[in-house]
Amino acid sequence: MKWEWKASWTRGVLGCALGVLVGVGCAVKPEPGPTDPPGPVDPPPEVAVCQAAPPAPPPPAPALVVAGQPYSLTWEDDFGGPVGGGQARSFLNKDFWVKENLGVNNEQQAYTNRECPDHPDNWNYCVENGRLTLLARQEPLDCVVWQTCSDSSQCLNGGTCASTGYCLNDRNKNGVWDHDECAVFDGASNAPANDRLFTSGRIKSDERVEFRYGYIEFRARMPFADLPAGATPPGGLWPAIWMLGANSAITGGGRDDSAGWPMLGEIDIMEYSQIKENPALYSENDSMGLNTLWRERPEAGESAARPGGWEPNACSGWPNNGDAKCDGDVGGARSVWAGRAIDYHQWHTWGFLWDETGFRIYIDELPQHGGTPVASFSIGDDATEFRQPMFLILNNAVGGTLGCTGWENRACTTSAQCANNAACVGGKCQENASTCVNVDWATQGAMAGLEVDYVRWYHRDSGYPQAPSAACQDGNGDGEPDNLIHNCGFNEDFTSHRSDLFFEGGAGLTDVVNEGGGHGYAQWVRIDDSGAQGYSVQVRQEPVPLSPGTTYSWKVDLKASTARTVPLKIALAHAPWTVIASFDCEVGTAWTTCNAPDFTATVADTYKFEIDLGTHLGVKFNGSEVLIDNMYLGEVARSCQPDCTGKLCGDDGCGGSCGTCRAGTACGGWGQCVAFVEGAKQPKRLEAEAATLVGCSVEGGGDSGDLVVGFEGGDSLCWSGVDLTGITHVTAHVGSTHGQGQARLRFNDADLCSLNLDAATGGWSSPNLKDVPVAVSGSGTGTLCLVGVTHPEGQIFSVDYLDLR
Repeated sequence: MKWEWKASWTRGVLGCALGVLVGVGCAVKPEPGPTDPPGPVDPPPEVAVCQAAPPAPPPPAPALVVAGQPYSLTWEDDFGGPVGGGQARSFLNKDFWVKENLGVNNEQQAYTNRECPDHPDNWNYCVENGRLTLLARQEPLDCVVWQTCSDSSQCLNGGTCASTGYCLNDRNKNGVWDHDECAVFDGASNAPANDRLFTSGRIKSDERVEFRYGYIEFRARMPFADLPAGATPPGGLWPAIWMLGANSAITGGGRDDSAGWPMLGEIDIMEYSQIKENPALYSENDSMGLNTLWRERPEAGESAARPGGWEPNACSGWPNNGDAKCDGDVGGARSVWAGRAIDYHQWHTWGFLWDETGFRIYIDELPQHGGTPVASFSIGDDATEFRQPMFLILNNAVGGTLGCTGWENRACTTSAQCANNAACVGGKCQENASTCVNVDWATQGAMAGLEVDYVRWYHRDSGYPQAPSAACQDGNGDGEPDNLIHNCGFNEDFTSHRSDLFFEGGAGLTDVVNEGGGHGYAQWVRIDDSGAQGYSVQVRQEPVPLSPGTTYSWKVDLKASTARTVPLKIALAHAPWTVIASFDCEVGTAWTTCNAPDFTATVADTYKFEIDLGTHLGVKFNGSEVLIDNMYLGEVARSCQPDCTGKLCGDDGCGGSCGTCRAGTACGGWGQCVAFVEGAKQPKRLEAEAATLVGCSVEGGGDSGDLVVGFEGGDSLCWSGVDLTGITHVTAHVGSTHGQGQARLRFNDADLCSLNLDAATGGWSSPNLKDVPVAVSGSGTGTLCLVGVTHPEGQIFSVDYLDLR
């Protein structure tokens, strides 16, 4: 058992009596005594007077208790401290946030890169005075270079025709190409457009801060809050703090990143249509909105999605007049979340409480204080998007669908009922997403910002349930996982197959649904247009690396609404798409196991397991449905073949005796097995739990395997037989609820360098782990140790692994 001195009462009450233990230096001087008694007097007693000690790191944020359940802080960004802290202008924390630029919802702004420390006169992002401000500005800006040209005379606004054949513009005349001033478009959504009339800021925590479940709290103030009380603010701004599924189309991070919107799920905790503050336009003043959008198999009362396309379910009136889940109950009548009226001048606090059953949204009356939610949602069997990790987005849009809400043919009798007095023609406002913006930028522009005091993410101390491993992971029944197909039973990662439906001339929909019985969750496919070929509609699992000379077994369970033939293929996952194995399975209206013949790969490459659901031998299947479960692809003979897809490096299901990724893959940055790139240097990973431990212990919860916790001054983790030849950098993956943690890196009893974790990353129970890289110089084979340096709070940090490069 370890003793941990707490920073509060031990120093204050026990004072210098514990000076030696807690690192407080002491001096001695006489203490004035009472009136001297007659006779000889002993020397007056001596007491210790403590010298000033270095300031202790701030204590961790107190745990929350919600409905009797304690929650600990996992991650936070307080943007420099409490509002009014007065700190100098500073940059966003790049470990937490990334800026992005895209073109959605008819929004009129371009999202830039400009932060206040290096753009003092035209910034869109600023961390200052204990808050983050995302400021909208009126200024024209091009953010993409889509205008083709062969000569500069063809470029608008004085642009230059670049060698790429596209125009470059410097419309701000500041010597910087406009597209260089804008945040990056990463391809996850619609591309941004040229000729934007406004700029603003948008940040997201994708690939940086992504968690499943928990309690999120943030404090924010709306644009134009400094206008006089009772003033109607200008219309057109649409700030929001919201979430998207972490399995979006952004690659990297070791998670399935293939799902598109709305299959990845969207939760709008706060979105504010400021135009609704105008009583002449919106007498009900429900300007503070909240919503969630997702996709599932259409239910009774929902409009069917257009063939091959997606329409989301939502808790708003669009497109299906709400959903039965939007009152916190899976059953019952459909319900819609109404907006709320707020005082936009004031700071407000939002709470978002999310667990395996659903989520609830709170405004000001928070759950830890017994508050009542303004909205509740039940995940149920469908809407399983919300059982996956999500990330945060903060943005301040200008114009757009909700910035000028209702601008598409809103009813009117006079132009006074239309935004910016747009014409009223035939009983419809002739508004658009640009003309409804009526900010007086000269006098109100400095107030056009969304302000955020802090964002915090807590998790329940008792944890959250995990889905059991699917039986199809063990295809040959020997008790060890051997399936090369990730999420073979669709019950572990509910969203990875939501977009694994592809079309070559066909159309349809897909979802993961709970069929109940022995199959439980399965992939559902609706075929809207079966096209001209079998592959016109196809489900596929890819890429799967196969080894030459190895024989593989493959099978899948299928069920159809109409009896049919379903071709199965193993083919290259890239051109020329060569098929190396095929099988036609006769599928009926009951579950059928399609056991295809074994095959042997002849070339090492990446392949796909393809299920063709389009037209077969001239027979179309429009309007039919198919269910898919228990996809399996594995080696016929193996001694201890690791299944690294979706697993951490070394977690091979064979007791750690294999400990490597399968052929064609290597250990990636997040501990996941990734495709091997010839010539790329792969890190050597030293898992903390595999070290020889002194004074610390192993606990579950790392990003890669387990964690080592209770790591304090003098404790050590040592790995023997480590070859440092050619290693120039070591990265420690660690986390701590305290800042200023330090450890020494030793090789064969000689110090190489120090590792310093400057800032706290989160609680001990579920830390937000961070990479701490250092340069090293060493060679040869020996024992590498991480040795703790004494910290006033006891524990230094939790250790997940070291990466050697």
